[in-house]
Amino acid sequence: MSSINHVLVPTDGSEGSLKSAAFAAGLAGDTGARITLAIVHPEELLTPYAWAAGEWPVVPSEAQLSMDEIRARVEQSAKDEELAKTRTALGDISGEIVEVQLWGHAAEELCRYAVDNKVDLIVMGTRGHSSFGRLLLGSVSTQVANHATCPVTLVR
Repeated sequence: MSSINHVLVPTDGSEGSLKSAAFAAGLAGDTGARITLAIVHPEELLTPYAWAAGEWPVVPSEAQLSMDEIRARVEQSAKDEELAKTRTALGDISGEIVEVQLWGHAAEELCRYAVDNKVDLIVMGTRGHSSFGRLLLGSVSTQVANHATCPVTLVR
């Protein structure tokens, strides 16, 4: 096995993603790898706010904001909430930690990021979806595991 220098940890602030962050922190401590925390925002999230139909925390009802302003608010909220919780779950590690926020389909964006940024391993949580639900919809973790060009570790 080649050395692990760069670990991608997708997060949504859920219990599963926080467990995967803790696992990745242990791995990074053992290997000296840098960690990239990634959150992916779906583009569809922007549509209601563009029509001023959105609610806080993204758009105050009395304001009309540009798409760039809406994106900035979504990203700031994620930085303050999900990414902050995930950094805490990493604990006290000495290696480099980078945070990225991507827009689009989660599995596609994570796989693309992994290729473009020479990620050696993706460590992500799973959810407790039923087998039937997974069969119908698939999960982001399953899609990433099936399409990533690097190894993927799923943490329960």
